Amino acid sequence: MNAMVDILPAPGGRAAVPARAKLKPSDWIVAGFNALVDGGPEAIKVEALARDLGATKGSFYWHFKDLRAFHVAMLEAFEQLAAPGITSAIRRGGGPRLQMMRLVEAVSALPEDECDGAALEPSMRDWSRTDPLARETLARVDARRLADLCAFLGEAGLDAARASQGAVRFYAAILGLEALRITCGVDMRGPLAAVALAILRDGGAD
Repeated sequence: MNAMVDILPAPGGRAAVPARAKLKPSDWIVAGFNALVDGGPEAIKVEALARDLGATKGSFYWHFKDLRAFHVAMLEAFEQLAAPGITSAIRRGGGPRLQMMRLVEAVSALPEDECDGAALEPSMRDWSRTDPLARETLARVDARRLADLCAFLGEAGLDAARASQGAVRFYAAILGLEALRITCGVDMRGPLAAVALAILRDGGAD
């Protein structure tokens, strides 16, 4: 799996069940993501995944040594999906305030429905509470995102200490608002924009 396009199905819903002969590791991984969202890590079982895909358990073991190796592949795929940082499109001109509002818009947009969309990352975070490997994966994802945010705020004019604090404030707001969006249907944009503008104001960059 060298690119996200090899992992995700087409937008608009869950992955279609492919013909048995055409099953790839990515098909199993998407099925694993769906199982994780629907039933937690305990739902990731070889027999159940094979049934969902209309395949045999032998097909699973052709691609993965065992269930733990499959967990590793799922976590590696998630880390790839979570990797994209703050893009040049967000950074292009307009000053700190406009760039920050572009970032707010980008992170507030609902993900596509593939792999259960917005529910995948919270499910991964739930998994990380009980699984050391999942916890290590989320730790790397979080550290990379915080470093990217810190650099972004530094470019906006905040000093190192305030950029670091602002990155934590903004990221914590994202995580909390994403959880509320799932449970209460909260629109993230307004609250997240307020946090973003406060960070700029407190850092003297607004």
